[in-house]
Amino acid sequence: MKTHRSFVKSLAAKPFVILTGNSGTGKTKLAELFCQWLCDKEDHRYALVPVGADWTDNRNVLGFVNYIREVELKEGEKTVRRPVYQSTKILDLLLAAKNDSAKPYFLILDEMNLSHVERYFADFLSAMESKDGGLILHREGKDIKLPRSVSSEADVPETLPMPRNVFVIGTVNVDETTYMFSPKVLDRANVIEFRVDKDAPLAFLKSGGKPLGNIDAAPEGYAAAFLELSRRARQLNDAPKLALVADPANPPDDAKASLLACQQNITDLFDLMQLRHQEFAFRTMAEIVRFLAVDYELTADDADWNHTPAMDAQILQKILPKLHGSKRKVGPLLAALAKYCEAGKKAEAEAIFADQAAVETYPAEGEKLCKEPVFKDSHRKLCEMILTVRRDQFVSFIQ
Repeated sequence: MKTHRSFVKSLAAKPFVILTGNSGTGKTKLAELFCQWLCDKEDHRYALVPVGADWTDNRNVLGFVNYIREVELKEGEKTVRRPVYQSTKILDLLLAAKNDSAKPYFLILDEMNLSHVERYFADFLSAMESKDGGLILHREGKDIKLPRSVSSEADVPETLPMPRNVFVIGTVNVDETTYMFSPKVLDRANVIEFRVDKDAPLAFLKSGGKPLGNIDAAPEGYAAAFLELSRRARQLNDAPKLALVADPANPPDDAKASLLACQQNITDLFDLMQLRHQEFAFRTMAEIVRFLAVDYELTADDADWNHTPAMDAQILQKILPKLHGSKRKVGPLLAALAKYCEAGKKAEAEAIFADQAAVETYPAEGEKLCKEPVFKDSHRKLCEMILTVRRDQFVSFIQ
């Protein structure tokens, strides 16, 4: 359930989430069931698109002008011949979302690292990040629209403003047939790792080994509420800001101490990573705070907001995915970050850098392993990465 909650909060805070883990762990199924839950019978509001190894440009994402097929169109009092725009499931979804802005739409990119993500998705990522981002579809003229078939109306504009009600979920498997993500991609997403707990195999077998089927639709109004929460988190369409960030100088009384602690965690982690030239930038900081604001909003009825699990999730999803490299390059940093995750004390973590053999001596397993770290999930992942870099001399977050 922790993964599911983090998935929903991440998607509301930033409309691009990457699900990674072993094949068959339920990444795609979770994405499908979430879309079915929010969209009910309106299955046109989500699309599952398998990425192909031959996706070397954006034509498989946004389509292209097919000059071989032409149709006659009435433009005012004139009849003109225009080429057909060869559309895709993704473009069809974007155009539908543009005309239905009150509802969320979802794109599931399955196995999105079967090809280089930057080759086919760079334009999409840039448009998602830009406040007034647009996708250039053709060069026939800014006032000219093209049809998607010989019998359809002309509705493909030269530039399509990025619909802000579209959410992208990518799934990732890592093997010899796939490509690693660049920092540009990881920096623009929340990366959620799917894990199979030790008790899960037996529970699955006792259940009969049946996969999850369809689920009941969400109660009425949930889809609109999810979209409104996301718009408020991203401050779109003059939506009121979330309570935690509405007035940065005067946060809610019950969150002041927690927010200060989170800000200290972020600056501590920045300082530690900067010592190895691995620091993150303002985008990451802003998106961490946005996630915290969503978490606070969804736990508003609690007497005291516990910020630690949310901060732990963001260290794991936004900061650690940037780490990859040789033992010499990242080994001491992994040990320092693991030490920081134990108790959140920067001085103790900085002292690790003075030990040239820190990555070898840090207690990443066994009896000396920290039993109750402050940032539990992040500490566990860092220990796994330490053990990997000891064995292989190289490590990456997605492995």
